[in-house]
Amino acid sequence: MNRKVINYILGRLLQVLALLMLVPLMVAFIYREGFYDKLYFFIPILIASFAGSILVKIGDEQGHIYTREGLFTTAAAWILFSIIGAIPLYLTPTNYHTFLDAFFEMASGFTTCGASVAINVELLPHSIIIWRSLSHLIGGMGILVFTLAILPKSNKESSSLLKAEMPGPSFGKITPKLTYTARVLYIIYLVMTLITVIFLLFGGMDLFDSIIFAMGAAGTGGFANKGLSVGYYDSRYIEIVLSIAMLAFGVNFNLYYFALIRSAREGFKSEELYWYLGIVALATGLIFYNIRDYYGDLVYTGIQSLFTVSSIMTTTGYVSADYGSWPMFSRNILILLMFIGASAGSTAGGFKVSRFLILFKSTINHIKKVINPKRVAITKLDGKRMDDELEEAVNKYLVLYILLFILFMVIVSRDVENFESAFAAVATTYNNVGPGLKDFGPVSSFASMAPTSKFTLTLAMLFGRLELYPMLLLFSPYSYKKMAKK
Repeated sequence: MNRKVINYILGRLLQVLALLMLVPLMVAFIYREGFYDKLYFFIPILIASFAGSILVKIGDEQGHIYTREGLFTTAAAWILFSIIGAIPLYLTPTNYHTFLDAFFEMASGFTTCGASVAINVELLPHSIIIWRSLSHLIGGMGILVFTLAILPKSNKESSSLLKAEMPGPSFGKITPKLTYTARVLYIIYLVMTLITVIFLLFGGMDLFDSIIFAMGAAGTGGFANKGLSVGYYDSRYIEIVLSIAMLAFGVNFNLYYFALIRSAREGFKSEELYWYLGIVALATGLIFYNIRDYYGDLVYTGIQSLFTVSSIMTTTGYVSADYGSWPMFSRNILILLMFIGASAGSTAGGFKVSRFLILFKSTINHIKKVINPKRVAITKLDGKRMDDELEEAVNKYLVLYILLFILFMVIVSRDVENFESAFAAVATTYNNVGPGLKDFGPVSSFASMAPTSKFTLTLAMLFGRLELYPMLLLFSPYSYKKMAKK
């Protein structure tokens, strides 16, 4: 691998991180927080700036970025962001007692998982709260996408970086220039976030809370500044607004570009979109029927069903009701939604609807071939013949996805008392959902877990958000042997 180009890219990314951390520092000044609250951000800003400058100086801007470099750099960047971003949390005297706790929290923020080890989030200063939520906003669309959007120029081979970071089984540019593609995506993303903020303000939230919850919905992350999450407000209006917002951010952003810039007809003919909305509608209906007598108010029951399905399927993790106490049928539907996730090219986690759609169609065609071996079965997606390599890649991804899930669950099972808790803990972190079920449900945290399990679940978040391969390459000895030869 080309070490110099990796050093250069990581250096630029660390410089971007230093700039991002100026936002919570300014919030600390706005809310007149103490000297040490500000110092806690000065320290990582200096570390990121200094380390970034060194790496840029010893790096090479003109080097080639191939798939291997792209995967390695992506994984390294996300881990570096999580480690340096964790420093203010660790230095803050409340909630994060070890650096592993802080690292878990920031990895959860950047991966938009939303799982937390904080016991009482309301004790945190405004600067830490805004930093946690800002990590959602940046991580939702992607650290590297954000960097490409703000840098004045980018390498023509930077598509290797976007391929490594963008969620979904395939990657496609919406404009010829990658930098312009990243900027278009981020403009759409930020405008939608601003609209969410405005609607939340109309619901009675103050500006700070509106920004926090809007960033969580935008990044489909779920960090809140209230211990009861959305349930703190007990507002049907806010729950409906956030339900719609979460669903909107779970749609492939390329479709918004096509609908706004090109043709609305072209933008909304995606099979994945209709499957995504169909699964949401079906799951909401089934849960509503199952819990129809649970609250005694059908309108409230309907809103809670929609909100929870939206939150879990988009892997946001906001909570408006204790769904951990719902009947087993509803809880099983929610676990299934954790795995399905939302659309490829969205800010959501999970396996992605597009992959399930490809697997479903491939399986149907395989059954047809078994029944009639002479039959020629062609798998189509969006009316076009699906590439055989894409179909094969999804099948291999599924196998690897399951094997890693089992490995994570075996490790975590040493620390929990029952299968459902171990399964839910891994499912909710691996798929970047946040709150799970049983011991790690919507009214619980991960604070009580042993260090080994916390570290394992932190890795699960990163593996899930980066879709396995970048992290596998980062931990592969083969990568460092190749790097040593350069």
